Amino acid sequence: MTTQYSLLRLKVFPGVAVGIRFRGWTWKSFGAAFGLGFGLISPIIGLVFTAIAWLTGPEWHKFSVHRYGTVLFFLTLPLLIFGAHCLDLIDKDEQKAKLARQSTTKDGGAQLRKEQSDN
Repeated sequence: MTTQYSLLRLKVFPGVAVGIRFRGWTWKSFGAAFGLGFGLISPIIGLVFTAIAWLTGPEWHKFSVHRYGTVLFFLTLPLLIFGAHCLDLIDKDEQKAKLARQSTTKDGGAQLRKEQSDN
């Protein structure tokens, strides 16, 4: 007796890049990458702009660095929340697909047994 495994039933947790290659770029995956990526980068850039404003004054080459640094600091939390929300939506879609696969497998197995018993 042999055991057969399908790729969908493996208990492997692929990385984000593998998941995107497998499923493609959707608005949810793009939103998650955008929100989390810029949510992590914006406070760093905001910190640099604020430090420049402290050292040189509120305007630097007619560029209001203090205001833009503050805006980037305030954008951090909304961007992170948006990225986390998109990740939650992706997770819900995966759970729905998993339940649909399980119900199809259970129903398909019952249908197959019924066809075999009729023959």
